[in-house]
Amino acid sequence: MKTTLTFILLFLFQLGFSQKEFKTEKLLIDFDFAVEQLHLLHQGFYNYEQKDIVDAKIEKLKNEIDSPMTKLEFYEIMRKLLGIMNEGHGSVDLPTWTMVKTGLSKSFFPLSVQFFDSKLVVTQNYGDNTKGLLQGDRIISINGKSIEDVINRLLPLIPTDGFNETSSYEWLGGVNLSLLYRLVYGKQETFNLEVIEYGTEKVKSFQLPAVKFTKFKSKNGKFNFKQFEYESFVYRRINDSVGYLSIPDFYSRSDFPFFYKESFKKIKEQNIKHLILDIQDNVGGIEGNENLLFHYLTPTVIKKYKEVTMLRAAYLKNKNDKDYIFDKWQLKDTIAYRGEFTCYSDYFSDLGYQKPNEDYIYNGKLYILTSGVTFSGGAEFASMIKMTNRGVFIGEETGGAYEGNVSGYSEDVKLPKTKIKFDIPTVHFKIDVNPKEIGRGIIPDYKVPQTWEDYMTNKNTKLEFTLNLITNSNESN
Repeated sequence: MKTTLTFILLFLFQLGFSQKEFKTEKLLIDFDFAVEQLHLLHQGFYNYEQKDIVDAKIEKLKNEIDSPMTKLEFYEIMRKLLGIMNEGHGSVDLPTWTMVKTGLSKSFFPLSVQFFDSKLVVTQNYGDNTKGLLQGDRIISINGKSIEDVINRLLPLIPTDGFNETSSYEWLGGVNLSLLYRLVYGKQETFNLEVIEYGTEKVKSFQLPAVKFTKFKSKNGKFNFKQFEYESFVYRRINDSVGYLSIPDFYSRSDFPFFYKESFKKIKEQNIKHLILDIQDNVGGIEGNENLLFHYLTPTVIKKYKEVTMLRAAYLKNKNDKDYIFDKWQLKDTIAYRGEFTCYSDYFSDLGYQKPNEDYIYNGKLYILTSGVTFSGGAEFASMIKMTNRGVFIGEETGGAYEGNVSGYSEDVKLPKTKIKFDIPTVHFKIDVNPKEIGRGIIPDYKVPQTWEDYMTNKNTKLEFTLNLITNSNESN
């Protein structure tokens, strides 16, 4: 069975706009229906906080619905509801006609952005050519509000796994800041922007016209797009003893076994002693691809999951599906359990993989590069490395929780009054670990965020740090 663990990009929703207000009674019906369906299908409400605490948060959120609201205002409430669950998978979307209407209006902030060690930096301009506005400028305010105030306003709308401290900033990158700004601050015709220029510390001010959502296409970008090696599948030898392998996802290739085999064959032939494995851009993928990579790093089969479960309602909807039968799902009271054989690291779904040739299994020193983007199946791979003490972690806290996630199969639910749609993941993948601090990603052994300076010069900060670490280690031995 192919279980998609791919991170569902939380903000590839198009925002909608409607002046029509819904009566409070109708909104409360939709709120209660959403909570009911989430309880029936999703196992995430009480994974990280006690029931009374979570229920109090839900009741407080419900009390915000004390007067008529537009669909857009209620949509914001629904995003906050997802955030209470502390689960990063899943999504909530407006009806299609509402999305289209706003996408065609000139109301969006025209820049894409990215955080570099808490600095919010301009990466692309999809609007008019603006003299003096440069790629790499650091944003300090938008429309008179400090960027800190803007970010604090937007963060509650971004669900994360547990209490993660990195992924929410990553998910604000790209054009997602523009989308969320449109949701929270409403329609804007212009944006007054203050930035600091890289390298000079000069403060600059601009007035930028809003753009349509349809302008966010590569061909409309005014700057050259920066590309980094970790965004592609790459293996290369750096020197006589050091190799670099980048795996940016577990879903986009049809030949993962071939790529792994050829890469580790070269690693063997080149007698690599230090392997740097870069998964800082890995958002997940198809279950089985991360397990196969793990077994190129160790011959030992481990119990990856304590259990894989699903609530009764979700199971009964699909119990006759061939994939459910393949994985031997069984219902016991209110919980369905996936077959025990699927809980081990040599489970490759229905991909038909075999464990690697032992001659190609790498047993040298291993360095894992991570970031807040490392999510879902990418984070599960990192969890396996962590739980077996197989490698040294360098970078930032993974976006996915060390102890697993709720993802996999999902169910679509439409609210009866506003027609807002939820995509609710239903499978709870419980990694076989007992972390000292629940709800956090894997904390690196060496904290190394990508720097503003290295972004400007197209350097991989984490890789540069690791190479220095290896050099210093060799010199001290």
